[in-house]
Amino acid sequence: MYCTEFIFDGISSKEYDLTICSFDRAEGGEAAAGSRIEFTNFKAPGSDRWVKTGSAYNEPLTFTFQICKDIGGDEKSEPLSERELAFLMRWLVRKEYKDLQFIQEGYENIFYYCQINAERYMITGECYGLTLTVLCDAPYGWSEVKTATISSAGTTTVKLYDSSDEIGVVYPSVTLHVNENAEAQDVSIANALTGITTQIKNCNPGETIIMENRKISSSHFDTEEHKTLYDDFNWRWFTIGNTFENRENEITVTGNCDITMKWRVPRKAVI
Repeated sequence: MYCTEFIFDGISSKEYDLTICSFDRAEGGEAAAGSRIEFTNFKAPGSDRWVKTGSAYNEPLTFTFQICKDIGGDEKSEPLSERELAFLMRWLVRKEYKDLQFIQEGYENIFYYCQINAERYMITGECYGLTLTVLCDAPYGWSEVKTATISSAGTTTVKLYDSSDEIGVVYPSVTLHVNENAEAQDVSIANALTGITTQIKNCNPGETIIMENRKISSSHFDTEEHKTLYDDFNWRWFTIGNTFENRENEITVTGNCDITMKWRVPRKAVI
């Protein structure tokens, strides 16, 4: 990948007059494409064949890049002052995960949710740049946030396309709002592709139920209008996914309600 600008936590490197660079100016080399998959295999006594019993990513995506002052032209880079370093460390080195995006054609909608560690690059006692080590929250990057809204007066079926680079499922955040003029009812969201049906019984008119990060809450829980929420939920979290052959999710909503889903899908772009 060759680019000069990046955005971290919504702030562009250009705002600090920084550019992506290579201190050693080496050409080529290895690039991080994603984390390794670890397979669990078993061989029965007397057999010459190993059978896969499991597989999982064993580490998050990690990569490094370097930055220095962007002074333009062919002039030599200038050292960073202690005040400039303090600003950069405050911006880049955080205790929380933040979005990192590289501004380059083909990478417009790819985000790395990550933490960054920084090391100074010193020449004759002065700091001319930083080597940034990026530790992601997953073995890959993520797409931009995708949103879908489904309005149902009874039973409604829609189709959503999953553009993920990873075969499997993701768990979207789901906001379910029961229409004000509806009666108390059971609401279900079924995905024919993943085989998951999420059901909540005894939903009240005007109630808003949120399912996010495998947690469920209701606007009527504290008012005791839906104190039985945890018993009324079937504890099957809604998923959007794909198989190697099929990316089409046929989703059926049963109930008088509006449902909004937000999610990101994995992106396996080479760094």
